[in-house]
Amino acid sequence: MLEKVLPAVVSVKVEGTAAQSQKVPEEFKKFFGEDLPDQPSQPFEGLGSGVIIDAAKGYVLTNNHVINQAQKISIQLNDGREFDAKLIGGDDQSDIA
Repeated sequence: MLEKVLPAVVSVKVEGTAAQSQKVPEEFKKFFGEDLPDQPSQPFEGLGSGVIIDAAKGYVLTNNHVINQAQKISIQLNDGREFDAKLIGGDDQSDIA
């Protein structure tokens, strides 16, 4: 059975930059004020998994937290081939993209 489904499992690679805002915990606000100054944006890379749900259209299902804030998304197939991808849609509540 594994041999049948394994080709549908993919790696999802992401790259981007994220702003680093720092919230001050309530107990420290009397010492440091409301919020600390924003930090410069930091580059990030991430890796997750997904599954091909429509090979003809190139649709892959993954978790929303994997692609959240990504500027570049790429998909690596089980055979090693890699493709650029674009986000069609995502939902924070269900964590599906």
